[in-house]
Amino acid sequence: MRVKIIIESTDQDGLKNKSENTAVIFKEKNGYRLTYSEDLSGEGVLTKTTMYVSPTELRIIRRGELITDFIYGEALTHNTTYETPFGNIPVTLVTESYEYTDMLHEPETGININSFYTLDMGDSLTPPSAMSMMINIKQE
Repeated sequence: MRVKIIIESTDQDGLKNKSENTAVIFKEKNGYRLTYSEDLSGEGVLTKTTMYVSPTELRIIRRGELITDFIYGEALTHNTTYETPFGNIPVTLVTESYEYTDMLHEPETGININSFYTLDMGDSLTPPSAMSMMINIKQE
């Protein structure tokens, strides 16, 4: 089944970002797997994104121009690497709260995830950032 993914985030300065993509969704044992391609830089380079969504965590894996593997979950600390064409950046992702609501059977609602986390990009010049994120998945 194809679904629309709407991701809205607000950073610590109150700046809002919104992206929309169409994904293919698969039911898995403990949740859902979604796959789609996106142009992260706006330069026409596609990145394959796979999301694993469950009641306990959200895992976002990107392969392409950027390579990431981020995991969000209640009171979870995840150490990973943010790989760019210019080099690798160590990342610590600390999720303070994670809320999951599965209403995929209701076409106007979908799956909602609210998460509040901090992201430390690994050097003293980049202060940790805080964001809240909502992913709303609707059937097309």
